[in-house]
Amino acid sequence: MGDDITKLKKEIERLKKAVKKQKYGLVWMDVPEAFEDDVENKLPILKEVPGLAIKNEDGKPTHILIEGDNYHALTCLNYTHKGKIDVIYIDPPYNTGSDGFKYKDKRILDKFPDGTEVPKDHPFRHSYWLSFMNKRLELAKTLLKNDGIILISIDDNETAQLKLLCDEIFGEENRLSTHHVQVRYADKTLNEKNDWQPVMEYVFIYAKKSNSFKANKPSVEYSLDKFVYEIKELTQGAKISVKNRNVKIFKKGEWQIIKHKVPADNLLKEIWVSGSIYSGTGNGAMVRNIIEPRMEVDGYGSLYKIEGLGEDGLGYRYFVGPQKIGANRSKMYMGVPTVKLEEINNGNGAMKFKSIPNIYDFSPDFGNIRHEGGIGFNSGKKPVKMLKQLISYHQNKNVIVLDFFAGSGSTAQAVLELNEEDGGKRQIIVNTDNESKIMTDFCYPRIKNVIKGYNNTKALGNSIKYYKTEFIGKNNILDATDEDKIELAHNAGELLAVAENTLELVKQNKYYQLFEDGNKKRNTAVYFREEQDEFNNFIEMVKKLNKETTVYVFSWGDEEKIDDFAGIKEIKVKTIPLPILEIYKQIYNLSTQ
Repeated sequence: MGDDITKLKKEIERLKKAVKKQKYGLVWMDVPEAFEDDVENKLPILKEVPGLAIKNEDGKPTHILIEGDNYHALTCLNYTHKGKIDVIYIDPPYNTGSDGFKYKDKRILDKFPDGTEVPKDHPFRHSYWLSFMNKRLELAKTLLKNDGIILISIDDNETAQLKLLCDEIFGEENRLSTHHVQVRYADKTLNEKNDWQPVMEYVFIYAKKSNSFKANKPSVEYSLDKFVYEIKELTQGAKISVKNRNVKIFKKGEWQIIKHKVPADNLLKEIWVSGSIYSGTGNGAMVRNIIEPRMEVDGYGSLYKIEGLGEDGLGYRYFVGPQKIGANRSKMYMGVPTVKLEEINNGNGAMKFKSIPNIYDFSPDFGNIRHEGGIGFNSGKKPVKMLKQLISYHQNKNVIVLDFFAGSGSTAQAVLELNEEDGGKRQIIVNTDNESKIMTDFCYPRIKNVIKGYNNTKALGNSIKYYKTEFIGKNNILDATDEDKIELAHNAGELLAVAENTLELVKQNKYYQLFEDGNKKRNTAVYFREEQDEFNNFIEMVKKLNKETTVYVFSWGDEEKIDDFAGIKEIKVKTIPLPILEIYKQIYNLSTQ
């Protein structure tokens, strides 16, 4: 008996250990990634391209553009913006097998020096993508404030993998919602080679800490008082008067016109953009579909009402996101489309009527979105209207927004327009590499056009600073020599200016630099030399500023006391380069685990 009990105890202990070893989650081969010119053994910094800056003295934010691989940009931002970002939106490669996603497999770099094409049948297709995304999302997480959120667009190719990856990185308990986005109608995607036509994409929304994030939602129920027009059932069809125009809505078959009030403002702005209203069974039925979306004509119907009145869906403008009509407006709803087809394919929200046999539908204006912002770009462009809605989920209008898969710059345009509409002071940081000249020929020109105005659109103002990621040093971060550290200190000026959001260089010599913010209320002063030849002059210059100033001084340690600044509360002293190296070291260790 004693031996049996002992065996059972051992078996219980064995099972306990086995349970501890069991791990639920995502498993893949983490493939090491190679970078150009062996830059993984160098120190990344930011260098401004002054000729591409746009400066407006309008009191509006100065936005930041970073050209370079997003892994290196995120490394720099982990020093400048750790715990400072409020909203991150990204639209990463979907890994469709034909979207141009490449991965530089460090193990076989001699065979694929420019990166490996990843078709659908590639044995490492998902492993490459997950390895690529994992380290970037890890870096992104550390950038978020405790009440920050990250929103990620994706489609069915990596939906399951991304959810598990995000659950692991951000925590399943911090997943706020998965928005469903209808990007096309089935009849627009007919393809004889594929019997199954996807029409949906998704937006994953995660909080840094779900109990800290409070969604931007109204506190009272939505009022129907704004509904001013009413459709009445008549013997010979229904009539509705809009701006002194009469529209006759003909009955058809079992169609029944239900009394329903229509919100005048949205109706006029969002539907009657053509300036005229047609009558008849075609567009008349279109009107009826909008007003009562569950109804059908010849077996077809429109699922959604106009913006703000979506069937089990669309939020009132970009105010609160997906909602149900007549439901408690203080609630957020999941699992319903965030935007409608015409918003995806028609960036400015205007709608065009088009009669399709047996279907009464909106006709998307593909031209508008593909040339939105005054530039032509046909691949993966997200609608500005949807991005405004996503960004405005955050209650604060003065947030910092980051997009490190910036593409053609849709997120930047959304932030600029949203600020113009609600008086916000949101600052956008956008980052993309310059493969196929996407930054220089698309993203930058688009943002410039929105700032300066284009095609008779209003100039929105604002300012931008353009940076590139560059690299210094000769040794691995873990083995950085004194010479590497000195070189880092000598070249850290723009990095420090970005960290303090004092982006304007106003003075520079061989020993120090002086930066100020756009409102000329704060300064950053950097003494980057070990030699003290100009240090006294530097101290006197800083004292005369009489402004809130962050002072960076060269030091071999991580703390520096300067008696000359003692008692001056407006001045805060920090050191370089050790704190920068420590951040980079943490990232390097993370990426090599």
